[in-house]
Amino acid sequence: MSAISDFSDKMKVHHDKQDAAIAGIIGDVQVLNDKIAALQASAGTVTPEDQALLNDIEARGAAISTKVEALDALTPPTAPTP
Repeated sequence: MSAISDFSDKMKVHHDKQDAAIAGIIGDVQVLNDKIAALQASAGTVTPEDQALLNDIEARGAAISTKVEALDALTPPTAPTP
């Protein structure tokens, strides 16, 4: 194998990880959007169920932030210009 094909194989693994991470984030955002829609459909006062939804949205938002930071960490730094 050449150095280029070795690099290509490594980058394929890296890109597969990024694709999986992005797919996970997309799913997380959809879950949050669904919960926000449920809250918007509720009437008036904040019920214990509403509060549980709010707490869960906050926790999921923090989890998504952690995943985005992890995804950023997977991205190699910019290659130096020749």
